[in-house]
Amino acid sequence: MSVPTGPASRARVRRPGLLLAAGLLVTTLAALTPAGLRGEPVPARSWALWLLTLTAGVLAFRGAGSTLPQLARRIGWLLPFVLTLALPAALIAPPGRRGAAAAALVARALAATLAAAGTAFLLGPLGVVRGARSLGAPERLVSVLEAALVSLFAMAERARGMLRAREARRTSHGAWGLLLREPRATLRGFGRFGGALLLRTLERAEAQERARLARGADIR
Repeated sequence: MSVPTGPASRARVRRPGLLLAAGLLVTTLAALTPAGLRGEPVPARSWALWLLTLTAGVLAFRGAGSTLPQLARRIGWLLPFVLTLALPAALIAPPGRRGAAAAALVARALAATLAAAGTAFLLGPLGVVRGARSLGAPERLVSVLEAALVSLFAMAERARGMLRAREARRTSHGAWGLLLREPRATLRGFGRFGGALLLRTLERAEAQERARLARGADIR
């Protein structure tokens, strides 16, 4: 099994292990910085670190060739997940501090997520695997990581193709406007799209596994 190469694989990254370690370190520091959940004011160093982490994530995306509109779209895709995970945690903060805690949690989650995503995007699937291997990760773990990246890459490519085909059949563009006008029908459409994507991805994964075994790969 091999990780796909191409635009997402940044061959120009000469030391993927160092970049991967730096990205993991920055992401971990941002994620563990205090966010005022106990009612105490959010330290100024936390905001400074989150700002630096956000900047590092933006620079990683830009270094991988993302334009500003592309970067804005990627942040827009990350925001719903960040808000879903971060905002409920603010409820455990003392009354009167929940607003500040919610803002801090969103900033912390967005900074850590953007730094991790930017590092992965800059390295590409091949760079992530090479970086993990150069850092001395167990070979079995690297193999599992490689298989996961292959599956994610295949799913992303399949989703991109399905979205292009869907937009080509539509008389209007964009589904978010329809979500406001016809929420139930739009959500059903998203459900059908997700089911079809899962089935097609599984078919692609089975085909890749058969091809791998046909080339004499170990069946263990």
